[in-house]
Amino acid sequence: MRRSYPDVLIVGGGLAGLTLANYLRRQGREPTVVEQAPEWRTTGYGLGLWRDGITVLEELEREAAVRRCATDPDSFEVRASDGGVLSHVSIPATKTLLLVIHRADLHAALRETVPDDWIRMGTTPERIEAQRDGVTVAFDDGTTEQFDLVVGADGVHSAVRRLCFDDWTKREFDTYVWSLWTEQDTDIGSEMVSVWGPGSEGFVARVGDRVGFNLAARLDAPPETPARDVLRTHAERIGWKLPSLLDATDDDPFFDRIRDVSCERWHGDRVVLIGDAAHAVHPISGMGASLALQDARVLAQELSTARPGDLSSAFDRFERHRRDDVRRVRREARFEAAATFLESPTLRSVRNAVVSHTPLFETFVKRRAVE
Repeated sequence: MRRSYPDVLIVGGGLAGLTLANYLRRQGREPTVVEQAPEWRTTGYGLGLWRDGITVLEELEREAAVRRCATDPDSFEVRASDGGVLSHVSIPATKTLLLVIHRADLHAALRETVPDDWIRMGTTPERIEAQRDGVTVAFDDGTTEQFDLVVGADGVHSAVRRLCFDDWTKREFDTYVWSLWTEQDTDIGSEMVSVWGPGSEGFVARVGDRVGFNLAARLDAPPETPARDVLRTHAERIGWKLPSLLDATDDDPFFDRIRDVSCERWHGDRVVLIGDAAHAVHPISGMGASLALQDARVLAQELSTARPGDLSSAFDRFERHRRDDVRRVRREARFEAAATFLESPTLRSVRNAVVSHTPLFETFVKRRAVE
């Protein structure tokens, strides 16, 4: 029988929140998940899951469901804006480079094993007060409830972080990203292609009978959403097959500004942050989803062995365990962004020469491949 009040509140029904709910379900817990959006969105990026993320799917017995709507690329190409191939990496059939999937499809696969009555849509906390014996949460729908602990899994714009923590920064980049999905037969060669333009990158991947198309570009000022005209300009500047991919759909693109988040501490005595709420990294790393899933995994492990009344120690162990991975990904992402979004023709020529005449990119990719 369900308790008179749930012991765990998960704020945010995204990838991190649903993954944690799945782990807690396996432990016999019945968390409450609150999601600010009134309904689940079907838009979003194409994203990749690397080794750490795939491990989580295996543990939760969700890998098969994800693979049904994902691509396991057998090759990866990098091209210059003139269409020339700078690097081509073939992945043996016995290895998985990563799984490429529409965010909405991954979200649906994780949501499928979370009971509907655990999830409350269209609400978010507006006040969180931690006491010795619990946490009182007032929601913007007028209700107030008490929980043993609160997990902020509510992303870059986290309400939990804003209400409970002071020592954090949210940085906005001058880079914006569009994402579109098309159903057509344009031959993109490799199943996954990155095309480097002036201050921009186009990333294309075939997923089933669809092609996912992300374009990121540095802009002098934020355009008006969804800025399809600006997308068109940059697709034509990059060239290759990006303009024809854009022509293949009339849908408005998913559009957002790139941000990152840094927090000095991810937890208090009864409140903890995971995923982008704690450490959003530049999406060029392709590691945001994997970091979020691993956060949920490690936090669930620590909660399963926590001594009654000593949640803070479990949170400490969680944070110590995850900090190094986040620092590494953040460091790599900053390097990748600096190398990718170059404006100078001279520097771009030097970068292209390095990539095309050394095994640097191939080594980087194969180091991440999963046996």
